[in-house]
Amino acid sequence: MKNLIITLFFLASIPCFSQDTITTAKVQEYMDKEVCVVGKVVSFKLASEGKFTNYINIDKPYPESVFTVVITNNYLEKLNIKIEDLKDKTIFIKGKITTYKNDPKQIPQIYNPTSIVVKKE
Repeated sequence: MKNLIITLFFLASIPCFSQDTITTAKVQEYMDKEVCVVGKVVSFKLASEGKFTNYINIDKPYPESVFTVVITNNYLEKLNIKIEDLKDKTIFIKGKITTYKNDPKQIPQIYNPTSIVVKKE
């Protein structure tokens, strides 16, 4: 039984194993670094017809958003994720923090994250 609990704990920690886990309030401090961001999905925008880019706003909705996950349709399929299912859930997003066109005035984002994992409540 003890081994089972240890194994489950280890598996639950894999998404952010050996990574800094930060909140959206600290993303500015980790620009151009690979991290694991934790936050609640408050809104999203799916790619419209003929487009391929989707947006997930974490902790605050657009236009007040402080952090955005930008993810293409192909990448969503690769990760087997449905954005609609993430609404109002706390998630871990692993990837490199950047800004659009490396403009420091833009909202910090992770483009096509390595992983997105829903936090178990």
